[in-house]
Amino acid sequence: MIKEFITKELLYDKPEVVLENDSPLIEPGYLDSIGIFRLITFIEEQFEVSVKSEEILVDNFKTVDIIKSFVLTKL
Repeated sequence: MIKEFITKELLYDKPEVVLENDSPLIEPGYLDSIGIFRLITFIEEQFEVSVKSEEILVDNFKTVDIIKSFVLTKL
């Protein structure tokens, strides 16, 4: 679900990108600050959780696997 959101909503203009669960998102520029906030909004709405401002760290959004783990800690 998270991977699909990133692919369809944030990488819509990069069809050549094959996103794997362990693919870096920040370093190649696939996920920028606006993308992180869009992703947080999606996570909060989809999983009915609240992401605190102190949890908005680059380390929590480096890969799909890391994002999934982060969400699981919120559930």
